[in-house]
Amino acid sequence: MANTSYDEIYICFRRNCGVDSSTLPKTDEGKYELIHNAVMHYNTKVDSSETQLICNDELEEINVKLDNNRLLLLAYCLKYSVLENELEAFEQVWQPFTKEMGQKFYKDQIKGRENSLDRVNFKILELLTKLDSGSIMD
Repeated sequence: MANTSYDEIYICFRRNCGVDSSTLPKTDEGKYELIHNAVMHYNTKVDSSETQLICNDELEEINVKLDNNRLLLLAYCLKYSVLENELEAFEQVWQPFTKEMGQKFYKDQIKGRENSLDRVNFKILELLTKLDSGSIMD
């Protein structure tokens, strides 16, 4: 059984996580960065009995073959990383212009983005709970 490829991870992410493709990286290096960030999030969230994921950019794969449930969890970790980066970028770019564009607009944008992060985090926790309870089978 072959290890899970970066392509499998990215395809699962694109099919299941509904992120605006215009904001995603176009280069392999950018995609690798996203996958590395998702792997870090995944490794910090899963139980210590789970195999820690390790990226191999040369082979464009991680060190294990993920079942569909763990692949979906990793995809949501990737989405979380993307949304977190988008929020930080928005804050850095637009915060100095809050007076010109309106404080209410700025706060509404921040709140909406934070709500998106909360929903994705809830989905991650839901998937983790199902993994921990054994209600998701390998």
